[in-house]
Amino acid sequence: MRSATGADAEHLNWASWDLSDLHGKQAQIRIVDAETGGWGHINLDQVVLSDTRARPRSTETGVNLLIDGKVVQSATGSHSENLDWASFDTTAYKGRQARIQVVDAETGGWGHVLADQFTAADKPALSATRRAHWLDYGRDFYAANSWNDAPGGRRVMVAWMNNWDYAGNIPTSPWRSADTFPRQLSLRTVSGKTRLVQQPAGELATLRGTDVRVPTTTVTDTTTPLGVRGSTLEIKADLTAGSATRFGLDVRTGAGQRTRIGYDTSTGEVYLDRTASGAVDFDPTFAVTERAPLALEGKPLHLRILVDASSVEVYAENTRGEQVVLTDQIYPDPSSTGVDVFAENGTATFSGTHAWQLKSIWR
Repeated sequence: MRSATGADAEHLNWASWDLSDLHGKQAQIRIVDAETGGWGHINLDQVVLSDTRARPRSTETGVNLLIDGKVVQSATGSHSENLDWASFDTTAYKGRQARIQVVDAETGGWGHVLADQFTAADKPALSATRRAHWLDYGRDFYAANSWNDAPGGRRVMVAWMNNWDYAGNIPTSPWRSADTFPRQLSLRTVSGKTRLVQQPAGELATLRGTDVRVPTTTVTDTTTPLGVRGSTLEIKADLTAGSATRFGLDVRTGAGQRTRIGYDTSTGEVYLDRTASGAVDFDPTFAVTERAPLALEGKPLHLRILVDASSVEVYAENTRGEQVVLTDQIYPDPSSTGVDVFAENGTATFSGTHAWQLKSIWR
């Protein structure tokens, strides 16, 4: 009738059950441990009958933003002595009384909360992970390998498209995901800095079918089919924001499913949203949206997208040659093969759009 679990820690805290609807019935407390590894799976200290709910011991540790005395936002660290930036967006609270509260109600260990510097600014501070120039900003680019002495002196790389958070739970059998398309690596000078850039290996062109060229399209506050379908596709397009706050392409659409590749003008980020991509409920960490910073300054965004049966790889560049790449697994229904373009809160233009269905490498 009721269940309670701990917090994967040795520290105990109260849990309560309201049994008022079971009055007059026979009750039994059962302690269950079906775990086969590790130790100390369940700690149970005290069972009390009471007419009031137990008040859990406070375990708050962090920094809170209070508006008119109420907590509206909170930030915590990373269980480390290394400090990094966290930001509160206070736009909605303009003109109201604000207070910063540092809270440490933890009773074990040491150095629970470190807070070093508080700054008011018109833009959010970037964390170390957001300041880094990542090889791939997606969730499924792991254990990359590259090869020496490839034909033409190229440096070619592949990675395993998976993530140990859910690698054992993805809905596939007997394989556990696949490798990325091979990528050719090169160096490029962008705004005086040397950057590593990636492009799909040129041999990919041998898999292309007919080149479908889509006329320049302007979209306003809507989602519209692009006129291309396929479960394995290569798509190239130049996207230019008009007044839209978000715009981009949806791939593997159908049956209420989509994988959204977009640009957010309010944050200056490319994003890959797989929250409605198909099967997502096999692990709580799978249904996510990944983001990568890329400034457009009002100029076009160039996208090159590789769609496979269970993956999407996105190569995004601005006109200065800056690049971000995102790789994610997806598990849509086989019938979800549509491609749409979308714009939110305004207009966006899609030009220079080419699409190719890709043939199987096995046939």
